[in-house]
Amino acid sequence: MNERRLFLKNGLLAMVGVTALSKTPKAEAVAGIKKYGMIIDLNRCTGCQSCVVACKAQNKTVQDKFNTKILTLEDGNYPDSRIVFTPVLCNHCDNPACVPACPAEATFKLPNGIVVTDWDKCQGIGECVKACPYEARFIDQRYKGEMGGKVDKCDFCLNRLEQGLLPACVEACEANARLFGDINAPDGEFSEYLKRTDLKVRKPEKKTNPNIRYVLNRRSRKGGSL
Repeated sequence: MNERRLFLKNGLLAMVGVTALSKTPKAEAVAGIKKYGMIIDLNRCTGCQSCVVACKAQNKTVQDKFNTKILTLEDGNYPDSRIVFTPVLCNHCDNPACVPACPAEATFKLPNGIVVTDWDKCQGIGECVKACPYEARFIDQRYKGEMGGKVDKCDFCLNRLEQGLLPACVEACEANARLFGDINAPDGEFSEYLKRTDLKVRKPEKKTNPNIRYVLNRRSRKGGSL
């Protein structure tokens, strides 16, 4: 079992807040309960896949399964077209459809806003996988539950947050397309982005209130693959 799973197994799921975050993990903790979120600026994303590679290395997910992916969209008709990249991951929703779908109560939302899966309780039933409208969950057959494997997904790199570090995908993004922080007490560039009126979420009609927000690509007629 990798470092991330050992972290979850050792009872740290109950953590309410962790060290405040920046590109250098020396920021002081903000008082009060945190609520974590991410903003992805599609104008900055180059589709380089560094976030995907860093996430795979950090979380050691099963082959051909990823906690973050990059969707590609051809905007326009060739040769007058361009490719728009949209990074996607678990949206850590305020009203996550996966939580009530789990009969084993293995998936739940922490006070800091992160949706997690307790592998001690997970039976691999897979109802949460089907319930997620963002296809952000998958079953890892390497770890056997009563019904099959164990359900995995992004957890914002909880073990890294506990050390005052950013999620691996954010740290790896040289284009600074991913911004991560505390929605309740934002600072720096993350704070400035939260003030924007053009932030969008994926599938708003699902009414899950995602905490992954996007700035659409200004040069694209379609904006992105939301």
